[in-house]
Amino acid sequence: MRILVLEDDAAQGDALTSLLEQSGHKAHLFTRGDDVMRVLRREIFDLALLDWHTPGATGREVLTWIREQLLEPLPVIFVSQQDNETAIVDALTAGADDYLTKPIRPAELLARIAAVMRRRANVDLSQQPMLRVGTLTLDRSARSATVRGRLIDLTQKEFELAWYLFRHLGQLVPRVQTLQAIWGVTESVNSRTLDTHISRLRRKLELTPENGFCLISVYGYGYRVELIEPESVATYD
Repeated sequence: MRILVLEDDAAQGDALTSLLEQSGHKAHLFTRGDDVMRVLRREIFDLALLDWHTPGATGREVLTWIREQLLEPLPVIFVSQQDNETAIVDALTAGADDYLTKPIRPAELLARIAAVMRRRANVDLSQQPMLRVGTLTLDRSARSATVRGRLIDLTQKEFELAWYLFRHLGQLVPRVQTLQAIWGVTESVNSRTLDTHISRLRRKLELTPENGFCLISVYGYGYRVELIEPESVATYD
């Protein structure tokens, strides 16, 4: 896994990254909270370990930013000397997945990381397998798409991309997050791959204003699907 570590103490930062890398992970150490928020705009990580008091922005502020700004949920574990109940409750209430106090016990940290990732993996999106929006219906269980009841022939990647875009209807979806979610990469091997799939979806799903949709490209950043018929709403079954 790619793990982001926010820790401004050099010795503790080195100890954490060494432990993670010896366990088979790829650790990226940051000493400033504002640097973390900047890099998360363009890079994907599987997990974040945050300290509480850090320059630029505190770990608590970084957590709030993550929960408000990132489309996809990033698991967050606090690793801090703050051991009072108020701080722990505050972090967990704000969206942290777990909280450990220093000094860190290596085996416990690795076990907590594994437990958080298992909980995340067990979130079953198939509980809501159907998305209807305007003239479009996406059936996740059957991996099928229909427009006005007419079955549309989509490849697996085209369907996954359509589901991802419409699950974030009205939101600007960054390219880097889309590539990670659909192709499992943080950088595009072929810069035209995503653009080509977007073009195909626009044509196949009739994502045009006359059909009640607008598929917007924001140069260098990503895409957004919008409904332009106020009465049309997205529903999950």
